[in-house]
Amino acid sequence: MRRVLPSLAAFGVVVALGACGNGGGSGSATPAKTWTVRVCGALSPWRSSIAQLNSQAAAQMKNATTPVQTKDNMLRLLQGASQTTEAARKKVVAAGVPDVDGGKVIADRFVSGLARVRDAYDKAHGTVQALPITEAKPFYDGVATAVGTLDKEYSQAGLNTGALASTELRKDFEEVPECG
Repeated sequence: MRRVLPSLAAFGVVVALGACGNGGGSGSATPAKTWTVRVCGALSPWRSSIAQLNSQAAAQMKNATTPVQTKDNMLRLLQGASQTTEAARKKVVAAGVPDVDGGKVIADRFVSGLARVRDAYDKAHGTVQALPITEAKPFYDGVATAVGTLDKEYSQAGLNTGALASTELRKDFEEVPECG
């Protein structure tokens, strides 16, 4: 089980690096800075929740001595991460569309990125849920595979504000306190 913990930390690091980066969806245009504040305001609690879930899981994994305990801990982590990601996605949708060139495309990328992250957590949850716990080695190998897939899918979700096409939004993400 020890080899799973670094992988869990890896997707926690991805959250910390890309956290302020996915936004809006539909409706009339929102001033760019307002949109950025709303998106980061939605993603800040998400980032904190994911970090807290990772921390709790890491502490629980230290004491997990059986596949049953590990499975229960992993399922709680993955379900909680999925739920908090969906809550953030909904708030980002509510942020609207930034009033910049390509704003709808940018907003849609943020929303779809969070949806992909949520779906990755759900997929990992389903995989871990289906793992038999009768033999430890195959179980832990399955958990490691599920987390590896989660890490890969998470990193491909596109939550990178540094890659925004809008210079104005990149600047806002760097300057707005809610994004810090």
